[in-house]
Amino acid sequence: MQRTLIGSVLVLWMLFVFLSQIVWAEYPEREIRLIVPFPPGGSVDAVARPLASAASRILGQPIVIENIGGGGGAVGAGALKIKKPDGYWLGAQGGGTLLVSLTRKVGYDFLQDFTPIMEYGEVTYGLVVSADSPWKDFKDFVEYAKAHPGKIRVANAGQMGPNHLAVASMANKLRINITHIPFEGSAPALSALLGKHVEAYSTTMVAKGYVRAGRLRLLATFGEKRNPSFPDVPNLIELGVPVSTTAYSSIDAPKGLSSQKVEILDNAFRKAMDDPDFNKVSDMMDYFKIYRNHQELAKYIPKVRDDLLVSLSELKK
Repeated sequence: MQRTLIGSVLVLWMLFVFLSQIVWAEYPEREIRLIVPFPPGGSVDAVARPLASAASRILGQPIVIENIGGGGGAVGAGALKIKKPDGYWLGAQGGGTLLVSLTRKVGYDFLQDFTPIMEYGEVTYGLVVSADSPWKDFKDFVEYAKAHPGKIRVANAGQMGPNHLAVASMANKLRINITHIPFEGSAPALSALLGKHVEAYSTTMVAKGYVRAGRLRLLATFGEKRNPSFPDVPNLIELGVPVSTTAYSSIDAPKGLSSQKVEILDNAFRKAMDDPDFNKVSDMMDYFKIYRNHQELAKYIPKVRDDLLVSLSELKK
């Protein structure tokens, strides 16, 4: 009887120790996977990589990038939605994947299916053409578009993504007819312009290096203010076109991630924003560093959605 009692106590003690180790295990214990919902080489991918690398050093575990492109970010977002909310699957999402969910049927509700962790920046867009194109400035581009309806093919990084919305809103305001050519990300869209398969590209500053090298010409930018990297290039508002488009970039998780893990990740990625490599790539891509913590981001996303709905409704007029 005594041996049985001692054996039972020993088993219970071992079970308590085992369960305590599970409960108090320090997160993260293994590698984290970060879904980038665009192909490699685009602006989202380029900026997310050094940020993830810096955050991995802070967390003490590797963060592995998984590129799941397609649908203007919708395929990758849908893949993130169905992952277990255990902190080992994250997504580099933002304004693009939110916008796509407002324009077509996708497998997720952006406001309901994800846990916001933090925002790390915003990106502006611009209209670029080949350096040897006949359009020396934005006025030339518009005049040609009016004289040749539908002849100008404009690449974008995804159907009804932010850069598509930007140039579509521009065309709507100017009453010009252009042909939109969607791609699965910034890199293939840029390649199409460089290969002369399209005449223009509504782009993030993934094309910045080609503009500086003289291979591409930047006709206009789409932010509220001039882009500091190209102070001589006017924005659309200055050109008499009341259109302004930016897109925020954030780290998100599947719905249901615990508040403790959200805090750990928020803190790690915030610190990662000070990393020199992240800042170097951000500057190169003209990402404007903006930090919002998980609480601020949760309040900001509905506002962005409402603004996008207004822009979309204007396109239907």
